[in-house]
Amino acid sequence: MSMPLPEESSGVPAPVLDRLGAAGYRAMIAGVRLGVFTALETGPLSVDELATTIDGDPAGVRSLVNVLVTFGYLRRDEDGVTTAATPGPVDAELFWHEVLFEHWADVEDTIRTGTPRRGFYTWLRERPATSARLRRMLAGAAADLADDIAAALPPAATVLDIGGGHGDHSVELCRRRPDVRVTVLDLPETVTALREDAPPDRMTARAGDYLTDDLGSGHDLVLLFNVLHGHRPEECRDLFRRAAKSLSPTGSIAVLDHDREPPAGLGPAAARLQGLVDQSRLQGPRGGRDPYPHPAAKRGESGLTETRVVPLAASPLEKLLIAGRPS
Repeated sequence: MSMPLPEESSGVPAPVLDRLGAAGYRAMIAGVRLGVFTALETGPLSVDELATTIDGDPAGVRSLVNVLVTFGYLRRDEDGVTTAATPGPVDAELFWHEVLFEHWADVEDTIRTGTPRRGFYTWLRERPATSARLRRMLAGAAADLADDIAAALPPAATVLDIGGGHGDHSVELCRRRPDVRVTVLDLPETVTALREDAPPDRMTARAGDYLTDDLGSGHDLVLLFNVLHGHRPEECRDLFRRAAKSLSPTGSIAVLDHDREPPAGLGPAAARLQGLVDQSRLQGPRGGRDPYPHPAAKRGESGLTETRVVPLAASPLEKLLIAGRPS
């Protein structure tokens, strides 16, 4: 994290603070792209040495160093330039920069019309490097949550992973539940590329549109992980009801998603992050904006009236909702 900017109480107008924050973020991204932070991993360098290492113009590198020092990313003393605060994971920093400054370029149109001009996955297909970054981010997030999720999910032999993409969560579940068999249902361009480490004897890919295609029957567990937020409320209600009908008599649905209301005590940054997630949903593939936990589970529209919400220690802004029939 960078050094915090002055609070609004300092008398600096909020737009100025936001402008300064954007400038610091952009400078940090420049440092990531140019390899500044990597170059400094081995120890202090003078500005000229840093410029030589990253093949940059000394005057330009000096200017970037000055900005990064003022924002708390770098420190400069008699020994040279060193790292004071490292950015987040490179994939995450570059991905979010591209989302905010490229994919959000027409966000005003989305807000005005309620429908994004460019679908998120269409935009991703045009940017293979961005898509690869997202893939690595999602795989890492699934691994981070895997222990919490596996401990919370009810026993199940047959699992349907709706919108499971490349199978990140299902791979992790199979590692922790040797008796589980999973079918991953998603669009053809996604589900045909299950992860290489997906166990072929216990994971099956099925191409289709989960909004319209038959979901099968007799599933012990249906996963809706990071799916509902991408769709409109009426689509979510229908999908949830259809998923409930596909269950065995004792089956359950598990929903993983960010909560609209961040837990108390996490401070203003949590609320701001939730706002970012919410705006990203609106700019998503279908203009999704459905709140989580899904209201159909609470109202019993699907017949799954027994629900419990499980906090996730590895990700406080996400929750796991498990819905089933009364025992």
